Amino acid sequence: MPVVAYSDACLMVWNGLDALKFIDGLSTNKIIDMKSGEARQTVFTTSKAKIIDIVTVFHMNSFIAVQGHQSKMDQLMRHVTPRILDQDVQITDVTLRNDFYVRYGLEQQEFGSIESLEGITYGHVSSFYSIMIASKGTPCDVTSNLTEFDQWRIEQIIPWHGSEITEKYHPLACGLKSLVHPAKGCYIGQEVLTRMSSRGKQGKLLVKVETSTADQRFITTLGEVNSLAITRP
Repeated sequence: MPVVAYSDACLMVWNGLDALKFIDGLSTNKIIDMKSGEARQTVFTTSKAKIIDIVTVFHMNSFIAVQGHQSKMDQLMRHVTPRILDQDVQITDVTLRNDFYVRYGLEQQEFGSIESLEGITYGHVSSFYSIMIASKGTPCDVTSNLTEFDQWRIEQIIPWHGSEITEKYHPLACGLKSLVHPAKGCYIGQEVLTRMSSRGKQGKLLVKVETSTADQRFITTLGEVNSLAITRP
């Protein structure tokens, strides 16, 4: 399966007895019930439900690894650090010790697990792709590029950080509805997202459009034949 470099990725290690509960209380997906060996994605949002960052959470038994994005790390840390208070949570940036990739074009019937092979940890977070984290210097055969990856995403209607997943949108608008758990406890941004869902008024939606006829203002990932766009239905 194709493998592409994931250049903007970062990795933080979250230690402490309250780490999982803390992430659960600040993000959209249900994280509190994760078990060792599982991987799951979730979204940190502002009080207005705008996206701060989408992250992949790896439950590594003795610690929690959180893969996010370097361009959003400072903003995320400013968001979460003041909220730790007296909770048992410590966060360490280990980005420089690792390299990051995405393996895509998969047809996985089951996902949500972690697999480690030859120095590379795979987070099988979707039926379509896996996040790969390799210790610095570990060989990895990169067989694809960003243009090919984007073309594949367009056909599968898969949003990505920096294109569809940005601070301009809330998770429901940019194709991340599956990461907004419908029945979990309170988190920052929940009230806004719940109101949108209950009223059926989430505004814009992520769709695949024909490039030649689409309104260029709404295109988020440009393709030769088709593109991704976030627009009102």
